[in-house]
Amino acid sequence: MNAGWFPDPSGQPGQRYYDGQRWTQHFVPTPPIVQAPAPSVAVAVSSGGGTNHALHLLLTLLSCGLWLPIWILVAIFDTRGSTAVAVGGGGASTGPRFNRTPLIVGGVILGLVVLGQAAQHPLLFIPLFLLAGAGGFFFWKQKTAKDARELQLREQYRRDVVANRADYEDELWHQGDPRGTHGRYPPPPAEDLK
Repeated sequence: MNAGWFPDPSGQPGQRYYDGQRWTQHFVPTPPIVQAPAPSVAVAVSSGGGTNHALHLLLTLLSCGLWLPIWILVAIFDTRGSTAVAVGGGGASTGPRFNRTPLIVGGVILGLVVLGQAAQHPLLFIPLFLLAGAGGFFFWKQKTAKDARELQLREQYRRDVVANRADYEDELWHQGDPRGTHGRYPPPPAEDLK
């Protein structure tokens, strides 16, 4: 057998040097298996705006129903109200979207009928304005809750990124890598500071 490093004949994990005649005292243990840092996970959430139905209701009321055809067309052809979520740099997946167009068109037509009745009986405008105010409050509450959920998702994403970076740098520090001490942005070399 030629001289060189070979698996230890005693069974220890590592290699021992064979000088061509005998096994020497030179022994190199098997280095520990270094686990790769956990892959970064990125989550991005994008929500489309969609039609502002409260504004269209107000325009329809102020124009005594003349704005109604425009509102119906906007409700039918609007496609901006979807939510896209991308996880881990993969493709975007679109969340399920409930098609509210028939419900909105039906509500608008019902609103037109109510406006026609209110034109014949002016006292009906009082409950109509109260209903419009309640509807506006409902839409405002929904938007506030949606904004709070999006803010919570953004904050969770930020915390996950910071935790992932801290885990990565801790692992590097345990391995003796200087990037574990200073992170991914080490200070400039001393010669650059002169």
